[in-house]
Amino acid sequence: MVNEMRQLNDTARAHMNRDTESSGKWMCTCEACRNVRSLVGMEKVLDIWPIVNELRRAEERLSQLPEGPEKQHLAERWSGLQDQLAMQVAK
Repeated sequence: MVNEMRQLNDTARAHMNRDTESSGKWMCTCEACRNVRSLVGMEKVLDIWPIVNELRRAEERLSQLPEGPEKQHLAERWSGLQDQLAMQVAK
């Protein structure tokens, strides 16, 4: 199984390099590229999910807090989480 994954990764990496050098985009739709692309997408979901959850909790809490230092601090944290999320999605 490990050897098969290594072969898929090697094939997909070679195809990605070929495609990006020729057209600037990874366009290959072979089985190896489709599988690796879906794994990369799943990794991204797993990376951003905790940030999204924390953003939701912060939004709920923000709507309940009265104006003041605690709300201001949480609003700053929320803004930082938005930046984190944007960086993760851009990867």
